[in-house]
Amino acid sequence: MMRRGGLELYFVLYLAALMLLLSDSPKRETELASTAIRSLVASTFTLVVEKPTLLCRAIVDGDSIKIVHFDSLNTIVPTGLVDSLRYTITVTDQATGAEETSTADGSLKVGNVRLQARQVGQALRIHWQITPHRQSQLYRVRIIARAQPQLPTTIPAQQRHQLEPLLAGADNLLGSEATFLVGYLAEERAQPQQPLPSLDSALESRIRSLFAQQLQLQPSGGTFSIVPELPVVETIPFLTWENRLAVYGASLERDIAQAPIVTGIGNVVVTIEGNALHLRGVTTQPGSAQARIRLVRRDGTESSASFTVVSTPLQAPSVPSVMYPGIEYRFEPNLPQLSGTTPRAVLRDESGTIRASSNGQPFSFTASIADTGRRFLFERYAGTERIGQTIAIFCEMFPQPEIVSIRRESERLYHVVTRSYGLASDSRARVRLELEPSSAGRVQELYGDQSFDTENHVRLQHFRVQLQATASIRALNGYGQRSPARELSPR
Repeated sequence: MMRRGGLELYFVLYLAALMLLLSDSPKRETELASTAIRSLVASTFTLVVEKPTLLCRAIVDGDSIKIVHFDSLNTIVPTGLVDSLRYTITVTDQATGAEETSTADGSLKVGNVRLQARQVGQALRIHWQITPHRQSQLYRVRIIARAQPQLPTTIPAQQRHQLEPLLAGADNLLGSEATFLVGYLAEERAQPQQPLPSLDSALESRIRSLFAQQLQLQPSGGTFSIVPELPVVETIPFLTWENRLAVYGASLERDIAQAPIVTGIGNVVVTIEGNALHLRGVTTQPGSAQARIRLVRRDGTESSASFTVVSTPLQAPSVPSVMYPGIEYRFEPNLPQLSGTTPRAVLRDESGTIRASSNGQPFSFTASIADTGRRFLFERYAGTERIGQTIAIFCEMFPQPEIVSIRRESERLYHVVTRSYGLASDSRARVRLELEPSSAGRVQELYGDQSFDTENHVRLQHFRVQLQATASIRALNGYGQRSPARELSPR
């Protein structure tokens, strides 16, 4: 069936390209070709829900409520040639009709239930929590997806150039939707003479009696298939990557004849979570590899799936080697896109307090005068795992001022140029000339000759010194920093 669908798709794409090349009415044929391609691609776009129902069972015993069963996670995986998915989630209380809507990477609350959605690549993960209470409830979760249709990667470049414009734009977005149920069952504790029913029978009988026709479970059978949550896993060397694969048409607890077979990727740890496989591994060098997973059902039926792991070299960050107070510095973490985890960059002070951070994006930081002399640490993380080296950056006071030029203008007159460091707006970064002894002459600043280098935060000041006797001069700023002494004498 999949092979037939692939042949139909390629036939339509080929036919659309011919229509564009040979038609005498380009506009008309463009519309027909666009409609044909969209219709066929749309037929491949579906949302596969891992679990048709998420159930929570609680026992009510007097004033206490104890949860004894809680299935809290569901995964929705798209199929088909689509990209740039956007999800909308709506939760409806089946008893009251109250509903709330949210987008992916958001949360919403209806009644005593809170749902947290997170988009991971193209897939959607939904966690739910409940505030235990005495009344059973049922909620319907509806997921609507919008996506951009895509061409197969095997389409030749020339045909791709002709066909891609037909699929572009908001008017060509495809849509698909799926639903699942969230059920909360509150049961009174059985009396000693009444045996407590088994979990499955208690859930089934109580939910059917309470909600009757509202509970519409999707069949658990069907085609034996494996669907990866992420078709492409992006990682870096020596970082643990992971992917989740939903299994349909078989129970991993009862129906699988042997352990999952994973090839093409090196050492991988496989764990079973509900009816899904959770794969974890580590790459040791940049490159890509295709992981292939095969399952065999007890009746001999086989199913397989594959996904690609792309390992990108970790670039060095761009950070200042030293910081001075009052100056804004830009930090470039240079973190690649990572699948299933959030990259993070942080700047801590020596006490461990985070002073600045970002989700892998460039950020800025300005140290204060109080930070002078402190050591800062720049670190990068993937989730909670630190990656790369920790970089130490010291916040130092600006260099002391300097006397960079002394020019004699007459027997008793000198032109002196000083260089100081600091912000243009910081009056304490300016210098004055100190004459020793002070009675040896007079100092006049030439304000019209001063200049400031905004890139390097360097100020040049000019002074005229008229001497009566031999003296030494120093440049002194508002922070008490002094330049080495220079001696001047009249002729």
